[in-house]
Amino acid sequence: MFIPLVKPILRTAALILSIIVYALTILAAYGGRFDTDYFTFPAVMTLALPWLAIASLVITVAWFCFGRIFAGGLGVLAIIASWGPVTTACPLASSSKPTPGAQTFSLMTYNILHGRDLEGKSEGLGYNRTFDYIIHSGIDIVCLQEIRGFDPKEIDRLSQTQIDTLRQIYPYIVGDPSLDMKVLSKYPVTFEKGYNYIDGSFDPKRYTFYKLNINGHRLTLINVHLMSFMLSKKDTGVLTGIRSVNDARNSISMLKGGIREKLDKGFKKRKDDVEILRRTIDRIKGPMIICGDFNDVPESYAYRLLKGEDMKDAYVETGFGPLVTYNRHAFWFHLDQIFYRNGLKALDVRKGKTRVSDHYPVIAEFEFTDPSAD
Repeated sequence: MFIPLVKPILRTAALILSIIVYALTILAAYGGRFDTDYFTFPAVMTLALPWLAIASLVITVAWFCFGRIFAGGLGVLAIIASWGPVTTACPLASSSKPTPGAQTFSLMTYNILHGRDLEGKSEGLGYNRTFDYIIHSGIDIVCLQEIRGFDPKEIDRLSQTQIDTLRQIYPYIVGDPSLDMKVLSKYPVTFEKGYNYIDGSFDPKRYTFYKLNINGHRLTLINVHLMSFMLSKKDTGVLTGIRSVNDARNSISMLKGGIREKLDKGFKKRKDDVEILRRTIDRIKGPMIICGDFNDVPESYAYRLLKGEDMKDAYVETGFGPLVTYNRHAFWFHLDQIFYRNGLKALDVRKGKTRVSDHYPVIAEFEFTDPSAD
């Protein structure tokens, strides 16, 4: 006798839940428009944009399959309203072939976590798995984050044979030894002091500058490692550690407390550092690539501020669907970015499959579109 009442109640609950997902999708799509000095909740929602967009699409299709035009129509409106930002987080592009005769090169950005093996597969090996991957990658230019030097005291199981092989493959290995960013290159490259480019104080731990000569083509390269959220192991278990209702309550309490404060600090610090970098690159001419661990996602405030109107996102130009570059704690985020401008064309971006570090390597192929300067 209660069945006739249950169905409308369930349908109404499903509609309300659907509207909430649609609204959160729109908020996530435009969360990067809110200044993180004043609003951080929209920025948090932007982290989930690809997955909210996919959820909205699935729900919309489901409503139409059940003949519910009104509920499905609301989903269509939400997707249309979010379309621009969604296609940044989930691009619909494809890779392309190089122009015949063009100068091409490959570039990898990789946060290597000081060469640690988070998969625990190094036991008994006489070499470091991270650098074994780099050695066999065939990449022309490698931008590393979280490495101070090639010292076995820092990098576990890094052998002298690997060091010698790296120097044979990459005769140019540069970077300030006091900073945790380095560049390995098959082409001539020089490390540039940050104060040559930036007026006033800045945080040198967040980005370093390099000049390359790729067979006569000049390239400015900026290796980035923006501030992380600094979440502890306990913090990161907020999602993965939920096993009961009590766990869920504790997780919600943590999200409202210390985790929220850490998120706020991270968003604001990245904004401040990106503002300085953005003013700096406005004064730099010629081909440029900015890549590295942004610790933030496409359409975030920091991402949009740095990208501006002149930079292009290599994955947006060549990729299809969401890209996950962080592989721990069920935080499926696209944190590693590659921007470029002026005389360059992105041909392809792909994610390396190794899970040695907590980040995947991200590999891009480029070609120069302007004639050589030499």
